[in-house]
Amino acid sequence: MQNVKNNRIYLSGGGNEKQSFPLDKFFFSSLSENGRFLYIPIALRGHELYPTAHLWMKSVLELHNRNDIRFETADDLSQYGFEDLKLFNGIYIGGGNTWSLMKELKDSSFSNALIQYIQFGGQVYGGSAGAIILGKRIDTHDDENKIEMKDVSGFGLLHNYSAACHFKDDQNDRFSKWAINNNLPIICLPEETGLIIKNDIASCVGTKPCTVYSSNGIKKDINPGESFNL
Repeated sequence: MQNVKNNRIYLSGGGNEKQSFPLDKFFFSSLSENGRFLYIPIALRGHELYPTAHLWMKSVLELHNRNDIRFETADDLSQYGFEDLKLFNGIYIGGGNTWSLMKELKDSSFSNALIQYIQFGGQVYGGSAGAIILGKRIDTHDDENKIEMKDVSGFGLLHNYSAACHFKDDQNDRFSKWAINNNLPIICLPEETGLIIKNDIASCVGTKPCTVYSSNGIKKDINPGESFNL
């Protein structure tokens, strides 16, 4: 596993493999030749795409000409402790239903292993729901809460920031009010855009700016290639 100084978190605003290509490129290029990562598609559990999720990931690697990289698809998170995660060069948490993803992560105790992995230098990629759970709160989306989950706390790995994905311009008022009502800052990522976070510095990657709202609702756009401190 990487040294702690190489710790990175990748946040993707969502979309298909072509929309997330710029951010994905950074993640896959960080993996050494013949590297290995853990793919977690469980946010799709119950969806028709879940059984073929591993085939999708295989096609993404082919798109990036990284057929040398191996990945393991996780179905039962209770099988992975911190010592198991140390064997991977990275962890990729895919999108789907944010509520069910968070519940499985917590119920399996995988959440503790994941935090240890990041603290000790591992790098984690979160796509859509996988990005949202890494923030302070996870109630930043419109996913159906079929499990009636009450706890809205995320992993808090972005300091006080929460994350919203699939962001569109017509949602400006919504997230400005969200920041004010919760007295917390929030990062809003459109599709085609992502963030790479290292040493508490977040760098925008993609084709569109990400939008950050301070806890008092003030908006600031971060263009691709620009950075800000968490």
